[in-house]
This record gives sequence, C-alpha cells and structure tokens, in this order.
Amino acid sequence: MNEASASKIPYYYACCPKCKAVLIQAQNGLDGYTKCPKCGEYVHIVIRDGLVITRLITQGASL
Repeated sequence: MNEASASKIPYYYACCPKCKAVLIQAQNGLDGYTKCPKCGEYVHIVIRDGLVITRLITQGASL
C-alpha cells in the first residue's frame, strides 16, 4: 500500500477575518498568532476538532 495515501491527514485553511487573505494551512491542534501580510492585523488562530476560529487581536491585548 502506498504510504502517502494511507496517512491522509486533513489540513485546514485560516483566513484573515478583516481582509479574507489566506494566512495558514495547518492541521488540528494549532493555537497561535500571526500577522496578516495583506492588512497588517494580528490574528489569533485556533484549529481544534475540525473547527477553525480566527479573531483579530485588539491593540493593548497581550499575545
């Protein structure tokens, strides 16, 4: 059996909630922060149980 087809792990895409630019492709278990290259906003990304959650980080909030 081909190893590539045997271990199909789904990947999810997280987009910026402000400008809709694709920020990252990742698997379940991601919990992190990134800066959008298009609009410059900081975004908190959580991927858990097949659900992708993105939130803008407000100024003054600690990362």
